[in-house]
Amino acid sequence: MRAEETFGEQLVMPRITGRQTQRNNVPADTPLEYYKCATFLRYIDTIVMQLKAQFQGQSATVCKLVELLPTFCTTQTFANIEDSVQLYNRFLPDDSDALEVEFELKRWSAYWTRQPEGDRPDRPLDALHAAVSAGTFPCIVILLRICCCLPVSTASGERTFSALKYIKSYLRSTMTEDRLNGLAHMYINKDITLDYDKVTDIFSKSNCRLKLR
Repeated sequence: MRAEETFGEQLVMPRITGRQTQRNNVPADTPLEYYKCATFLRYIDTIVMQLKAQFQGQSATVCKLVELLPTFCTTQTFANIEDSVQLYNRFLPDDSDALEVEFELKRWSAYWTRQPEGDRPDRPLDALHAAVSAGTFPCIVILLRICCCLPVSTASGERTFSALKYIKSYLRSTMTEDRLNGLAHMYINKDITLDYDKVTDIFSKSNCRLKLR
């Protein structure tokens, strides 16, 4: 079996008893049958349930907000995001209606059509910064803010929560908020290059406790 070749040892089925309550007590005659029922099928069920939760109901409508990104909006129409606009209409300015959002989307698309393809942001947060800097797209700004906060549209928030289980463990239960925020930034933003000599100089000039702010 490929699993045994990868593991390097023969897979052995754990002991099964009639009243086991602390682990999987799947009835099986062979290790292949046991791990298929206890691990593989449950793993597939979990993936299917998560996919259904992500792409059914309102999630499919929310995902359409990604089409506001400058890399996509130049080829999209208002009809593609009309459902999303109606869903979040209560968050838009009071005097805004669907027609005004449509005109604003046309101006947003025309603006990025004039820009080189290499300068068009492909991430919701970068697109939000561009819309705020322009100052003439109030509805687009609100919709992009919603897009940035939704896990279905960006993985940044998911990575943040995943990082906490490594940082805030039971051995660090008394960690202060400033230190937790500093360690979280260091763990999440691994792509940022640090000047280690400068960090060492700052640490050597302060007390022995590192201040992560």
